[in-house]
Amino acid sequence: MKKGCAAVSFSLILAAGFLSAAQGQEKKPDRIRVGGGSASATQMSMWLAKEGGFYEKNGLAAEVISIPGSSLALQAMLAGELPIIQLGGAASIQANLSGADSVIVATIVRKFLFSIFARPGIERMEDLRGKVFGATRFGTLSDLASRFALRAYGVDPERDVTMVQTGGPAETVMAMAAGKVHAAAISPPATLQARKLKLKELLDLSKLDAEYHVNGVVTSRRYLKSHEDVVRRFLKAYIEGAARGQKDKNFALKAMGKYFRTDDKEILEESYETVIKSNFSIPPYPSLQGIASLLQGLEKQNPKAKGAKPEEFSDSRLIRELDQSGFVKTVLQ
Repeated sequence: MKKGCAAVSFSLILAAGFLSAAQGQEKKPDRIRVGGGSASATQMSMWLAKEGGFYEKNGLAAEVISIPGSSLALQAMLAGELPIIQLGGAASIQANLSGADSVIVATIVRKFLFSIFARPGIERMEDLRGKVFGATRFGTLSDLASRFALRAYGVDPERDVTMVQTGGPAETVMAMAAGKVHAAAISPPATLQARKLKLKELLDLSKLDAEYHVNGVVTSRRYLKSHEDVVRRFLKAYIEGAARGQKDKNFALKAMGKYFRTDDKEILEESYETVIKSNFSIPPYPSLQGIASLLQGLEKQNPKAKGAKPEEFSDSRLIRELDQSGFVKTVLQ
C-alpha cells in the first residue's frame, strides 16, 4: 500500500515537473514597441537585430518603428509610446538638461560618420562664410555634425552661415545640386550620390580626433527601473544584431538592401564598409567622452551644461554586466 502511494506521488511530481517545463516553454514573449531613425547605416543595429531574429531569441515580441528625426523619436519615448529608442546626438542630453527623464544606455557609433560636401567653386570650409548651409532637420545628428564641423574651422553656424532644413539625405544632395544650398553634412550612402553629381567633399568628419554619442540606445530611468530585464534583453538582441552584421557581410548587405529599398551594390558596400564594419563599437558602452564633448558644445545655449558630469546622462551598468559575464565575447566569436 505504501509502495503504491509512493508510486502515485512520484508520478504526480513528474507530471507537475513536465507541466511546469511546458508552461515555461510556452511563456509568451514580452511585447514592446521600439523606434529608430530613418534608414541609414548608423541606424542598422536595431534593424539587424530584427532581421536576425534576436528579439525573439531574447523573449521579446518587438515592433520596430522607423521615425524620421531624433527629436520626434525622443518625443515618442518621453510620451511612453516607444519606451526604448535608438537615438543619436545631443537630443537626450538637451532633454535631460530641461528636466526630462532620459538616459543613454548604449553608444554603438562614436564617430561622426558625415562628410561636408559643397557646390563646385567652394574649396575650403572657410569659404562657407556667407553661404546657405543645409541640415536635414534642426536638432538632428546631421545638424549637430554640421555645427561642430563649422566651428572646428572657425565658422560660426549662428552668424557666418544661414542654416536651413532640407529634409532627408537624398533631398539634401538634390538641394545642393539645384543650388538651393551651398553645402551640407551628409552620410553614406548619400555620399555616393554627391560624388556622382560632382559635388566637392570638403571634410570627412570621421577623421577628426573627437568622440561623440553619435548613435545608441536611450530610454527613461523610470522605465529602466521598472523594466530592467526587458532593457537587458533588448540590449542583448541589439548587440547580437550588430555583431552578426560585422561578422556576416552578406546578412548585413541583405538587411540594408531591404531597409534602404535598393539593390545598388555600390551604395550597400560603401555603407557596410564605412559604418558597420569599421565603426560599430562593441561592446557599446555609453561614451562618457562623447557625452562630455556634447555638453561642451551645449554650454553657450544652455548654462546648465557647464559643469555637468557625463555620468548624469548615462547608465553603463547593463552593458558592463553583459560584457563582464562573457556574453559580448561569445557573440563576437
